[in-house]
Amino acid sequence: MYFIRTFIILFLLLQLSSSLYAQNFFIYGVVVDGDTQQPLANASIFINNSTSGTVTNTAGEFKLGPFVPGEYEVVASFVGYHKILYVANLHAASLKISFQMGRKEQQMRELLILPSETRMRYLEIFKRTLLGQTAAAERAKIKNLKDVQFTTGQNSSEIIAYCDTTLVVDNPELGYVINFDLVDFYFNRTTGESRFFGYTRFVDKDTEGETKRKWARRRKQTYDGSSMHFFRSLVNKNLKQEGFTMQNVYRKELKREPGETITLRSNGTSSIEVAVPVTEDSVLHLYKDSGYRIYQLKVAHWLRVLYNKNTNLKNEVTRNRIITGQMRDGTVSGIRPVKPPVPILIDYRGRLLTAMSFYHDGIWMYERLANMLPEDYVPE
Repeated sequence: MYFIRTFIILFLLLQLSSSLYAQNFFIYGVVVDGDTQQPLANASIFINNSTSGTVTNTAGEFKLGPFVPGEYEVVASFVGYHKILYVANLHAASLKISFQMGRKEQQMRELLILPSETRMRYLEIFKRTLLGQTAAAERAKIKNLKDVQFTTGQNSSEIIAYCDTTLVVDNPELGYVINFDLVDFYFNRTTGESRFFGYTRFVDKDTEGETKRKWARRRKQTYDGSSMHFFRSLVNKNLKQEGFTMQNVYRKELKREPGETITLRSNGTSSIEVAVPVTEDSVLHLYKDSGYRIYQLKVAHWLRVLYNKNTNLKNEVTRNRIITGQMRDGTVSGIRPVKPPVPILIDYRGRLLTAMSFYHDGIWMYERLANMLPEDYVPE
């Protein structure tokens, strides 16, 4: 573990407004070397999971915005320095930040020297885990996949990957170039468990005419029935109008009366799954309202999400026989909380604040980076 010397100096600029939610705020400031205080020109500053980003000028200065009230993950990145992530809460004023960057120290990692065939197999696992298992994932390309390296896990079943450079993903399906800074990647070949985490910046491919219209159509198709669509509809309390229904699914033990025979399932359990329809008000509760609303989604075991339209993603997945048990018209997805549970928090825009608090289920399991849309995406 290396000590990263980074400092963030905040200056709040008070502003008056008669209507909080009508306000627009800016995030601006400077990026400097933490030791010399010299400005760092061409440092990358962006809002995580969005198209909002810029580079610093020769004085190390930057400006992002305008933004509506809310929580924003601001990432500062410069070659040879540790990245800084700062969670900015904009609710009463614009924000000025001084990012004081710490230089990277030499890290000693146990690099796995793999036979060519084994490395290719590991890279395929990495691509499938990162990009997903859809038609969009098949068409997407990681331009610098060769920069991905692997290291040892706790046992031979674990695959741990890292990359010291920003991964560049070309997504021709949706018209984005995705810059992805990998922080953590884990895959277990025995259990199938996987996770990855990183910082994402979307760059919209500039084009006009039919290509632009094609991308707009595909983005809307990807959005329909997605987890982004669901969470936005949930906080707006218009799930039914948008085509969603929810069921709270839990296990119920089968009780045996005297003289009766109890039925055991093939997995040895004596319980059944019970699905109870639920509404927005029964699962979504106000968690905090300090400048802008934050909600908590309360899920005990499994929240099943049904979307009653035959989505583009569903057609892709079922055509490839990846997943079974889908509805004839529409899709089945879901949310399963992690254990021990972590609050599932969502802001008033439908943006997840605790994305690592649950697992996706059903169709959503196969939507990864290649099917992601930026958080500032607005359907046309």
